[in-house]
Amino acid sequence: MSRITRLHYQDQDSAQTLAEALAEYYAGNAGVVSRPDTLPDESKVLFRNHDVCHVIFGLDTTMEDETIADTRTLLSCDVGFTRYANYLRSDTQARALFKEAGYLKVGWSVLKALPRIGRAIWAAIVMKRKWPWTAPAAFQARPISDLRREFGIHVF
Repeated sequence: MSRITRLHYQDQDSAQTLAEALAEYYAGNAGVVSRPDTLPDESKVLFRNHDVCHVIFGLDTTMEDETIADTRTLLSCDVGFTRYANYLRSDTQARALFKEAGYLKVGWSVLKALPRIGRAIWAAIVMKRKWPWTAPAAFQARPISDLRREFGIHVF
């Protein structure tokens, strides 16, 4: 995970469609983030949906933002804790990433992110409705600013 330049999809009112924003996310994180179509079949859905969460919640790929991506996924998406935990526990790619990052480093990033985790809890409470873990295909052509307004998503 690395610090990257702030990208347009991270702006609350970005006019990019979800597809354009996702393309920017992949281009801005080339060499850091694997595109789902390059992953084993068992990992494609998990990583694709996780990447969409990065985009819709305006997050980068630093360890702290990875922590917030997981927090917002758990609290602000309809995937549910058990299903998401099962994905992370059973997916070989996800387990390899946690091992590569190091559990101590992951734990430290959680501690550093505690104030933002509090904000994520509040953001989930005030959302209009939960973001779908598997976003409908029609969302790809919609501006992310409109989707954020519809769901009550605030980038922070």
